[in-house]
Amino acid sequence: MAKVSIREVRQLMLPVETVVDAVLQLDRDRGGVLALGNLLGAQVESGEEPGMVLSVRLAGTGDVDHRRFALPEIAAAIINYCWQSRIPLPRHGTKALEIVSGGFTFTVETTSQLPRRHGALPPARVQKIEPVEQAAQPSDSPADAEELPDTQARAAQA
Repeated sequence: MAKVSIREVRQLMLPVETVVDAVLQLDRDRGGVLALGNLLGAQVESGEEPGMVLSVRLAGTGDVDHRRFALPEIAAAIINYCWQSRIPLPRHGTKALEIVSGGFTFTVETTSQLPRRHGALPPARVQKIEPVEQAAQPSDSPADAEELPDTQARAAQA
């Protein structure tokens, strides 16, 4: 059976503060002690080994722990954070984490194959879609809206 494709690319742009919350939440969920301490700072590293270093004053001992998290650990924390916050993410797909100005970009790319519900398009009928120029702004007067077909009139009034 012939199939058609749908490609989805979902990007989450996360500020450093959100990623710190995600990492601390995952540490707490795994029985870690970082979330119990006092957060002193976070440093994003984009060199040869990109990641993030959290500095935390540990509860009880008062020692300062500088814990480094690599990108795969941060990605796992983001997925866990989204799941707990009920932010939908596709389970399957290619996942990537990138350091950007001000934080991180988490990308999930999936492709779905669905059964085709029509016959194949003849090659001469497949046309390249050209960008549409911005349409002139509709007039706000009711008289102009009455001249438009019903669906266009509603869109112009919205």
